Amino acid sequence: MKNPTNKILTLILVGLFAFNQKTYSQENFGEIFRAGPADANTYIQKYSEAIGLSFNSGLGSGWYNTAKPHKLLGFDLTATLNVAAIPDEDIRFQFNQSDYDVLELESGNGSLPSLVGGSSDNNFLVVPAGTIIQGDNGPITYQNDKVFAAPDGIIDANDYPAVGTPVPAFQLGIGLMKNTDLKIRYASDLGSIEDGSVRLIGFGVLHDLKQWIPGLKQVPVDVSGFFGYTSLKVEYNFEESGDGYEVSNGLAELKANSTTVQIVASKQLAILTPYVGVGYNIAGSSFKVNGLFEYQEGLQTAEIVDPVDLKFTGGSTPRINAGLRVKLLVLTLHAEYAIQKYNTFTLGAGISIR
Repeated sequence: MKNPTNKILTLILVGLFAFNQKTYSQENFGEIFRAGPADANTYIQKYSEAIGLSFNSGLGSGWYNTAKPHKLLGFDLTATLNVAAIPDEDIRFQFNQSDYDVLELESGNGSLPSLVGGSSDNNFLVVPAGTIIQGDNGPITYQNDKVFAAPDGIIDANDYPAVGTPVPAFQLGIGLMKNTDLKIRYASDLGSIEDGSVRLIGFGVLHDLKQWIPGLKQVPVDVSGFFGYTSLKVEYNFEESGDGYEVSNGLAELKANSTTVQIVASKQLAILTPYVGVGYNIAGSSFKVNGLFEYQEGLQTAEIVDPVDLKFTGGSTPRINAGLRVKLLVLTLHAEYAIQKYNTFTLGAGISIR
């Protein structure tokens, strides 16, 4: 069977943003499961959490480029790319022995690379002899130490000006009654994932607030409220085998969602429209690996079903963004920067009528 352990994490690396193609090997990643499901979940959570939180931040961006809704049945078609940068402090994580039941770091507690942390610098992980791994069909006992290199990151963020997860989408906005825009965003099969699929879908509402607040109509600035929800689902099917283990019917799945609530203000100045927003982004994501994992030790075999079930929390955060739109006849170009859990840069282009 093929041995694509590094492909399991493709779904949390869709379009991973960097400025060149230097990559590191992940050949030892599958060895983590030798420590059993509990320790594997703990390690993978720390190893991949930064990518999950980066998706959370990116999903909430790029919804609008003005606070002024379209006139009735006016519309815009816009393509956006949001890149949520991963901060330096999340490039590596601290391995603390107390966090694990059996998994050990050969050199003791220390710093290990996350998914964007580059080389593991010859750090080795150990599952000690005598460890009992409980499978769904019964236990196995390791007769000797299982020693393997700690997984490298896919890339080293220190090599690049910026690293983060891009979230591209196509978006339609339609003007409705009462100075309201309905926004729908969609993207499918991005990143050309072999044996997998990607789907992003979202909806939003931009509504003029000045019409409801006495005296605010005289203020020469457009002010609206915005609500938007975006959901991302990525799946990857895989099978794999290695020294003493085999995986069949594997399915890796990432789900991420973001709910954005903001007050938005803008001012049209000829072809330029600067805009700002302030509010909150409510986010969550999960990562699962399902399938039959079989581990052998001598004549013993342990079967473990659906070993990984992770949730990434901490992505919810206040959000402040500022941007600038340029409109030339019906063509629009805009750029935006958002300060939130993971600061996010947005670029967009489209057409806008009425």
